[in-house]
Amino acid sequence: MKRIGDVLTDAGLLTHAQLQDALEYSRKHGLKMGEALIEMGLISESELLQCLSKQLGIAILPDKEITVDPSLVHEIPYPLAKKYNIIPLYIQNGKLVVVTSDPLNIAIVDELENRTKKPVSLILASSKKIAVAIEQYFSGTEHISQTLKQVQQIEDENLLSRIDVKDADINDTPVVKFVNQMLEKAVQEKASDIHIEIDTVDFHIRFRIDGILQTMFRPKPQLHPLIISRLKVMSRMDVSEHRISQDGRIKIKIESEFVDFRVATVPCMHGEKMVIRVLNQGPKFLQLSELGFEKSNLKRLELLITRKHGLVLVSGQTGSGKTTTMYSILRVLNREGVNIITLEDPVEIQLALLNQIQVNPKVDLTFANGLRSILRMDPDVIMVGEIRDSETAKLAINASMTGHLVLSTIHTGVAAEVPVRLMEMGVEPYLVANTLIGAIAQRLVRINCQTCREPEETPVQFMGKTKIDFKSFRGKGCPACNRTGYRGRTCIAEVLPIDSEIRQLFLRQSDYEQIHQSAVAAGMVPILDSGLEKVRAGLTSFEELARVI
Repeated sequence: MKRIGDVLTDAGLLTHAQLQDALEYSRKHGLKMGEALIEMGLISESELLQCLSKQLGIAILPDKEITVDPSLVHEIPYPLAKKYNIIPLYIQNGKLVVVTSDPLNIAIVDELENRTKKPVSLILASSKKIAVAIEQYFSGTEHISQTLKQVQQIEDENLLSRIDVKDADINDTPVVKFVNQMLEKAVQEKASDIHIEIDTVDFHIRFRIDGILQTMFRPKPQLHPLIISRLKVMSRMDVSEHRISQDGRIKIKIESEFVDFRVATVPCMHGEKMVIRVLNQGPKFLQLSELGFEKSNLKRLELLITRKHGLVLVSGQTGSGKTTTMYSILRVLNREGVNIITLEDPVEIQLALLNQIQVNPKVDLTFANGLRSILRMDPDVIMVGEIRDSETAKLAINASMTGHLVLSTIHTGVAAEVPVRLMEMGVEPYLVANTLIGAIAQRLVRINCQTCREPEETPVQFMGKTKIDFKSFRGKGCPACNRTGYRGRTCIAEVLPIDSEIRQLFLRQSDYEQIHQSAVAAGMVPILDSGLEKVRAGLTSFEELARVI
């Protein structure tokens, strides 16, 4: 292997005199040869990387920015990454690929292989790029990484047994610190859920951000019971019970605001799985116009909620933004002179002037029983969190018939399926025709990152649409979007007002295809077309639209 100085002179980038000057400069200032040459201005870092690549046979990372698999960030501790200016990139053929600007430091490879227990492969990039990536991926997580490192050092089972995770006042112990910082990090990242799970190979903690699960931490497996137990204490569960499912809640102050967490556990083969729903998060007071509805859909929705009585149902999958839409509607209706009562499980956002009731099956306060009580409270508007069964559906229908505007959610795919679902629940077709005034079906699509958005190849046809005549875009991944290519979400939807012709279809018990075709003929924008408009506007990609549709 030639020395770097000889390679540079052979390539005609340095003279022998310049090489001697650089040797002297490096000795005098304690610099590596490459650093000395760059500092003296004799070569650029790009030229240096090209020579290192040629000398060592190591590839140069071609991307403008370094894109890191977030699940691998904690394979290398922050202090080590900072010291050697390295960061893990991805796993390829069983090897951990690490980005470096100094491949001649063989000791780095040995240390990494001993630490990660994986063979390490190097790839080259500029030191500035690596430094930026390190700060981006470790930004805001250095303190939590340090805490996790302290927790990881707890290996002795006797020591584990002496740590009393039931003591709520042990705020200085590593486990308690880690749990608190993990919850804080979830809020900062705007995660909707935290998944804590263990299998035969790994213990990992994942955050659901913009609807997608991302691995954030990989603690040692023996720490699983400690972290689970601490969270059980915080959510007032039975710490000693591991054989049955449990539910609880946590309320803590983060960045001067109280945040609620809904906690649920379930016993699995290799240990308990815990999912923590982060409440009081996201858009609390969005205007309807800010949710993403197209103008025609928005106009239809605004007309629906001016009605004094009737049933309006919002449908969609779990996590499709139904609750946000409902609260945005309530925000419009919430004014002096209107009595609004909600029945929810759980109460996710607290609003002034609203009477919000929390469902509690333990005392027989179900949706059905709660709805019976609400009708005696002289309401103008009733919001029921979800129509889950036949009894609740019939009570909601009766409430809307007696002069109340009733809002609720239901699980169906498209708006035309909503009346069909009600009839399947046992509601008579004439009651559906007389009370249902509107149905909304919606999904959430991720928004292209505006920092790294670039044109993508547009398909010739897409889900039956053959005339795709516009340019589409896709985020390629950058530090601003955590390398996902997306940042934030918006709504795609279809709004179906019920007119006399569609009511006749209900009475004839027509299937949802006939109802859908009639609605489209009357001017309803199908949810697929709503999504294509978002793609046309460059807000999302065909790939993302296909994922949610």
